[in-house]
Amino acid sequence: MKRKFGQFMSWLDVVIYNYPLIISLALIGFGFYFGENALWGTVTISLCLLLYTDPDKIVVLVVYAFSFFLMHRGYRKIRQGLEVEPPSAPVAPPSPVTNLAIDGNNLLGLAKWDLIALKRFTDELRQDGFTLHLFFDHSVYRTLKENDLLQPNETVPMAVSRVLDVDRHMLTVSKKGHKADALLIRFADRNDFMVLSNDRFNKANEDFLYQKAVSRLGRKGFLKRVGLLQGELTIL
Repeated sequence: MKRKFGQFMSWLDVVIYNYPLIISLALIGFGFYFGENALWGTVTISLCLLLYTDPDKIVVLVVYAFSFFLMHRGYRKIRQGLEVEPPSAPVAPPSPVTNLAIDGNNLLGLAKWDLIALKRFTDELRQDGFTLHLFFDHSVYRTLKENDLLQPNETVPMAVSRVLDVDRHMLTVSKKGHKADALLIRFADRNDFMVLSNDRFNKANEDFLYQKAVSRLGRKGFLKRVGLLQGELTIL
């Protein structure tokens, strides 16, 4: 009994002698548990405690703390290696463009005001499954008149719709004396239509009111140039 009591007293002496170190290590363990901000705070408190009570134990504290730090980081790395990340959801490919806004007046001029050439171009696009919305300046009246394509009591939109065989609701003609460029760009920007035109829409005196819309369409790749290849309108 006396022997056990003596062992207990010896252990108690060791604890009492090392209590600042034990408290400091406990504080640092607390800091590891609650995160980096708490850790720095507890390390500071532990160093101050030992500096005040037992400076000789500071080196021991550093050795123990560094060893615990290495074991803690190793444990976290092992856990991260064992955790299986769930498979990421597949990224859906961008939807193919099926809606086209046609700069009718521009392409008609490119085709030397040949409405039949323009009709061949739009017919091909519709056969390929595209939905078209055509835009014309009111000045297309002159082309209709010169080619004797206006019937009695027929308006410009009615005549263009008949000649190009396009639904009247998929056709926009500007008011007399106005161009259709602004209508075309605003419509395409709001409804995610790709613009087909030979116009760059960068004329400072005409296109400044809708330059931001032009930029948005450009960033999405929704401005496509059309050229004349072997007498046929062709997307470049």
